[in-house]
Amino acid sequence: MRSLVGPVPEPAERVGSALRRCGRATLTIGSGNPAATVTLAHHAPGTPDLWLVIPMADAAAITAGGLHARLEVLDVILGGVADGRCRRVVVVEGRVELPGGHAQRHVATHIAVDLPDPSLLGVGGDLALVRLRADRIVLTDHDGVTDIEPDDLATSGPDPFADLEGHWLDHLNDPRCRIVPRIAMRVCRCLPAQRPLLVGIDRAGVDLEFTDRDDNTHRQRLPFAEACTEVAELGTQIRLLAGGPRYPLDRAALRP
Repeated sequence: MRSLVGPVPEPAERVGSALRRCGRATLTIGSGNPAATVTLAHHAPGTPDLWLVIPMADAAAITAGGLHARLEVLDVILGGVADGRCRRVVVVEGRVELPGGHAQRHVATHIAVDLPDPSLLGVGGDLALVRLRADRIVLTDHDGVTDIEPDDLATSGPDPFADLEGHWLDHLNDPRCRIVPRIAMRVCRCLPAQRPLLVGIDRAGVDLEFTDRDDNTHRQRLPFAEACTEVAELGTQIRLLAGGPRYPLDRAALRP
């Protein structure tokens, strides 16, 4: 499994996080078929396989033995004023299979334990749960285009805060919150006219975006001093980036 070190999560982990969030995703099955909308993507632990929820009408095109398919996931920012902006693209090619109805519902109950999602309730009705056996995985982001070995995805996983990132971004990018401007002072001698934004939070650091006075947009990675595995640790590291104390001040405890 991945080690909690390094200023930036490894590519396979970034892929896992994008799949977990599944902001906007489509699955093209075979040739000549329209792309199906994917409402949920679940990485089967210990394998490079993905379980995808798609409309039953699109799944009907899958023949016995499976068909070649191409999954495209846009990892969009969730929360805050940058909501909906795409920051990375994940493409997975492989063979898609359609299990029987009973098997789909059985797998859906197990997935719901780890990733509860309303779309799982429709499996067996107007939605189908299909299995994509990954042969090729490509990640495109600010670091360029990276080929991911399926075995690397099998032994990795999403960022521990992938499910909560949108809530953190929504809160920290609120104009009433002064944390982001304080973090921005680490890379800007004077704050630009346009408020800086946090566009990414993970166990190893944050991604800051700001526009200079010449209207040029810059993105800066600010790593944490220590990698995080729990929400309390994440709050501590963000507080330290903003120049605050390691421990929050308990005003009530200071009263006589």
